[in-house]
Amino acid sequence: MDKRALAHQIMLEYRDEIVRVIQDLVRKPSQNMPPDGEELASQEYIANYLRQTGLPADMYQPDRVPGMVEHPDFWPGRNYDRRPNVSSELEGKGGGRSLLLTGHIDTVALGDNLWSVPPWGAEIHDGRIYGLGTVDMKGAMGATLVLHKAVAAKKIPLRGSLSFESVVDEEEGGVNATIAGRLRHGPRDGAVIPEGTGLQVYPAARGVLDTAFTFHSCKGALHKAGTGGEGNAGAVEQMAVFLTHLRELQDARSRHPLHPLYGGYPIAAPVEVIKVYAGGWGNKVPTAMPAEGRIEMIVETLPGEGHAAVQKEQDDWVASLIARYPQVFAKPPDVFHPIRFLRGTAMDPTHPLVTTMVESITQVWGKAPTVTGAPYACDMFALHQDFGMPGLLFGPTGGNAHAADEYVEIDSLFIFFEALLLFVMEWCGV
Repeated sequence: MDKRALAHQIMLEYRDEIVRVIQDLVRKPSQNMPPDGEELASQEYIANYLRQTGLPADMYQPDRVPGMVEHPDFWPGRNYDRRPNVSSELEGKGGGRSLLLTGHIDTVALGDNLWSVPPWGAEIHDGRIYGLGTVDMKGAMGATLVLHKAVAAKKIPLRGSLSFESVVDEEEGGVNATIAGRLRHGPRDGAVIPEGTGLQVYPAARGVLDTAFTFHSCKGALHKAGTGGEGNAGAVEQMAVFLTHLRELQDARSRHPLHPLYGGYPIAAPVEVIKVYAGGWGNKVPTAMPAEGRIEMIVETLPGEGHAAVQKEQDDWVASLIARYPQVFAKPPDVFHPIRFLRGTAMDPTHPLVTTMVESITQVWGKAPTVTGAPYACDMFALHQDFGMPGLLFGPTGGNAHAADEYVEIDSLFIFFEALLLFVMEWCGV
């Protein structure tokens, strides 16, 4: 039987198990709420699943890996008690290329989003599995876990070794656990991160500068609503000036050279406001001018942009705003960076890792995927830049990531599974 037929046969055999494992994972909350997280139950499930199949399962605390806290990209202030990584390796027969399948098990926090289905119910409606983390990225992680088991159960004689890894603390700017995995187990000849990509291939990812601004009302601006103040700017007015001039920063960003993998986006590197707060809401909050207001925004960056240059561009824009409106900004806003600067990253789209993946997807899907840059940031930069590993993003189709009614499409999971299995056999050799 050829590799293409074998991959299809195995997919058909494991279809029900793929769905069941994904539902099991979604039903185990694994929210990342820095400095803590609740990934333990999901990681124990993965470890037990591997061990019941006779596969090794290495569970370890990321910050206890030798060299982790000394690593230049270690981000302090996270608690990793009861937050283990899980990894498993199938040794190859020799003479092939090694491959790492690595992804994160944590999800964003549920927050105040209003769901129409239970966020941890893993309910199926109209060919979709709904739940927090389904597309980002428990759907793909569940399918990848089953794939790793299937390779062992079917005794596929891979020449190169195949490694499976489930890391914690990727959301909210966490990358420590990804770095810990490579410090503990070493680099591989290639890596696939099963983020949701809509079955496209992303050999690049954006970076992010995340900044929280706190605006303070001047003393004379604090008063009962409707009574008038003393002419001093309040926090809300400062926020209004800030937001109405934000396009200036976006325009400045748009004048930068365009990375070739981001030419297809209307805005290659967006500037986006992600949180706005002032004064609270409801009849349990006093009717008064807010003493302070907060805006959190992200400046998305392209591969090759450095932290210092992006930070200076943003700082210069804020300084110019304050200079133009000195009465409004009598007190400059406080500035805080909630997460690390996530570096944009890219690998050569003609690398065999990419071309082999494209060929495998095309055989299974019946059409060639688009090769482009991811419209988000992730931990891939650590593999590329800290360990010199070729790596790409490939995953199923879904929607509403980080929002209410998140889902993953079941049919795309089966295409993902089959294409990834074919790729594993082509890359590692049989």
